[in-house]
Amino acid sequence: MRASIIIPSYNSKERLYLNLTALNLQTYDDDDVEVVVVDNGSTDNTMEMLQKFKLKYPMQAIRIEKNEGIAKGRNKGVLSAKGDILIFHDSDMIANKDFIKQHLEIHEEPDVVACGLFWRRVYTHYYKSFSSEQRASFEKMRDKMGMKPLSVYWDGYPLVTEDWIKNNDIWQYSFDLDFCFIDNLKSIVTQYGRRFEDYYLPWRFCLTNNLSVEHQRVLDVGMFDANIVRYGYEDYDLGIRLYKSGSKFVMADHIISIHQEHPANYKPDDLLINVNYICEKYNSIYFIDVPLVCMSDSLGINGDDQNQIMKEINTLIQTPEYHVLLELFLETLQIIRKRLFAPSQENIRGAVIKLYPKLNHYAKAASILREEGNGKCFLQHMSLIFHKAFGISLERLLRANEKRGDGNYE
Repeated sequence: MRASIIIPSYNSKERLYLNLTALNLQTYDDDDVEVVVVDNGSTDNTMEMLQKFKLKYPMQAIRIEKNEGIAKGRNKGVLSAKGDILIFHDSDMIANKDFIKQHLEIHEEPDVVACGLFWRRVYTHYYKSFSSEQRASFEKMRDKMGMKPLSVYWDGYPLVTEDWIKNNDIWQYSFDLDFCFIDNLKSIVTQYGRRFEDYYLPWRFCLTNNLSVEHQRVLDVGMFDANIVRYGYEDYDLGIRLYKSGSKFVMADHIISIHQEHPANYKPDDLLINVNYICEKYNSIYFIDVPLVCMSDSLGINGDDQNQIMKEINTLIQTPEYHVLLELFLETLQIIRKRLFAPSQENIRGAVIKLYPKLNHYAKAASILREEGNGKCFLQHMSLIFHKAFGISLERLLRANEKRGDGNYE
């Protein structure tokens, strides 16, 4: 089979119905595509709807009785899929008519991760638990959609009909998510191109509401990490491993799927838990990009500097004598991460004591690196984050160590 479309779903029956309606309008008519829907512990009779729905493609409807996270749900779909290409497509998405065709065209080239457009939004239902930001955003669209004032809506009130999708009317009511995170990603595509030439953090575009990749590649890197049960980061985690194993990322923003707005599924501490987990998991100089990205906002490291740092690190990592500096950089990032996201784990004094015996190595490696004229951005930011972590000037510490002529501190 050519492709499997993986759709995890949790209590989104009404949005999933519109998702499947759009798939019935696809221009791809061959019989070598299947749809795998994983009902991840829903309590809204999703399976009953799936049993009645008439889809133009073969469909597997799989039920997981207890929701243990979206990673586990997606893995169930991956293991059940028969296709050579996996197209990840969340339950709350509405695909354009060429969605399948365009994803498959990209995979005529091997080892590609195709990142479709993921920042387009639309209101298909009104929910009482919308955030204040979502209500304000909807109010901007309400008149255009010909809707009445908010007070008349019940929870789950349908704002569109199937015909809006069948007649292509829904696209005129879609809009870009107005969020600095999205703006940053757009600027990266503008600067480095859709093939991310000379960009060293493309896994940041691994968002699995509109993404395709070879089935075997996903299996080879270990699928989704089912230990990530809180909202978010399970797709980043997969993207990191795909990128490090040699996959080529492509921004395929001509492949459009729009996200149906709904109340947020995350809890306030999801970010803290996931950042701590993923930074502990990738606590290696070969994965410095992970804590660097996770900490960049807190450290004020802009996107250009993040990329330049990783470009220099990718060169430094090939020379073992510089590994001591990379380890220092990593340890400093982790200290700051613990201070911000896991203060109970913080032990600044112990960390400083561990660093002292290696000061000669740091000084020697840094001196050689400066003489070679390499790693300028890396060294600059290492000094900045070292001072932020320990309140000590790294430059002054290394100079003092050079004057002493040894690295033994009592």
